[in-house]
Amino acid sequence: MNVVHLLINSAERFPDKTAVKFKNNELSYQELQNKVLKLATGLSGVGIGKNMNVGLMMQNGFEYIISYFAILAVGGTVVPINPQLKEKELTYLINDSEAKALLFDELSLETVDNTKTELITANILIKFLGQNNPSCDWTKLLDSPQLDEYELAFLKGNDTAQIIYTSGTTGRPKGAMITHNNVLWMVKALADVRETNEGDRVLVVAPLFHAFAKVGGFLGSFYKGATIILEERFNPDKTLELIDCEKITVFNGLPTMFAKIIQSPKLKEYNYSSLRILGSGGASIPGELLKRIKADLGVEVLEGYGQTESTVCITTQRPREVKVVGSVGIPIPGVELRIVTPDNQDVPQGEVGEIIFRGPNAFKGYYNKPEATAETISNSWVYSGDLGYQDEKGNLFIVDRKKDMIIRSGYNVFPREIEEYLYAHPAILECAVIGEPDDIVGEEIVAYVVTKNEITEEELSSYCRKSMAKYKVPRIFRFMDELPKTTTGKITKVSLRKNKTLNKTK
Repeated sequence: MNVVHLLINSAERFPDKTAVKFKNNELSYQELQNKVLKLATGLSGVGIGKNMNVGLMMQNGFEYIISYFAILAVGGTVVPINPQLKEKELTYLINDSEAKALLFDELSLETVDNTKTELITANILIKFLGQNNPSCDWTKLLDSPQLDEYELAFLKGNDTAQIIYTSGTTGRPKGAMITHNNVLWMVKALADVRETNEGDRVLVVAPLFHAFAKVGGFLGSFYKGATIILEERFNPDKTLELIDCEKITVFNGLPTMFAKIIQSPKLKEYNYSSLRILGSGGASIPGELLKRIKADLGVEVLEGYGQTESTVCITTQRPREVKVVGSVGIPIPGVELRIVTPDNQDVPQGEVGEIIFRGPNAFKGYYNKPEATAETISNSWVYSGDLGYQDEKGNLFIVDRKKDMIIRSGYNVFPREIEEYLYAHPAILECAVIGEPDDIVGEEIVAYVVTKNEITEEELSSYCRKSMAKYKVPRIFRFMDELPKTTTGKITKVSLRKNKTLNKTK
């Protein structure tokens, strides 16, 4: 079964229902399907077809969704690319994935133009220049004559639907191969567990090149026949307004989005009674922030845990179930999870170890990287590189990334524990804790903080000493105007470690 069937099945059931609303324009399920199949016809006409990797470098909009499904319809594999990447980054992703074609929009026009001579495999470049440029390549292909009956490319469940590149925090990004079976199972499992239904109105503001935005946004919604309200980018004030005026029932965001929403001066101006589900993914969300969201929006956040290699999700909290504070829920039905020692032995309940998993959500490997694949997958178990533990009911608690753990004077220190405590301080807006090499203690604990008002390093140190063992207290505080983030809003510690120009003190 092709992932495109998620759309086709709902178009058969709800042909006239709005599938997507974007910038006050709407596409019904039937209209969206027609555009997908017309573009697929156009893509076939220029030589894009089965078993071809195709880069998709577009901003949020109708065109992204149409292009995504059209590439899959012809049997191609989608390689999602952040449209804000620069020349060297784009060149690496295209060449590493051996993409034969690239679909891009006006935001990436200059970048693509500057990389043309460096792209080894991509000889088909299709540009979309906006609705006011009907003569551009993408629009011409969309005007292809519609066939009486379009036949989707025949694909096996293990064929690769998309190659999602990791964030590259441990070296150059690797392309995780996600199959059609992976996507279909994940979409259905997560939508069922989160209780998405055809009456939902789902707000999507995260960039669609992000896996969480695809599955938790338009794919899960289309599976159930729901309507999505799509925004080009996240704006906290606009998000609050849309929840009210569009009667949004489901909003999936990132922790940094929720932090900005809570800080919005317009927070008290709107009604949020339509909200049924708030979902958070992409990174852990501080406990203090969870409390404020519940108090101000009236809805609890459903946290989940996953990674690129798990298609999207491994565990999640459930609606209408009591949330265990600090946990990211229990495994999705069908997913097996273990917590193991470095020598692959199961740890006793409640003890910390590496999280490993297997199931229909497990990716099939890294593209053209057999050694990296062998390091991550063993006997069908995927080794996450994350540290955590489970309670007696199977609730998973994330402790930290294995690579982020700090060893100070022989003690294991988990940055996330310190960050959670710092976030509880009323002066802290954002924080990130890392280890820096030290000749005496091995690694020293350094806390980067963004504050609401003036506070001294000594005051923060004193605050930490009240509730933390001495060896856990950061010895260095660096005050910043803003923490470096990925384009999806995730705080990136790799930049803090590498770029010393960020280490400025107020």
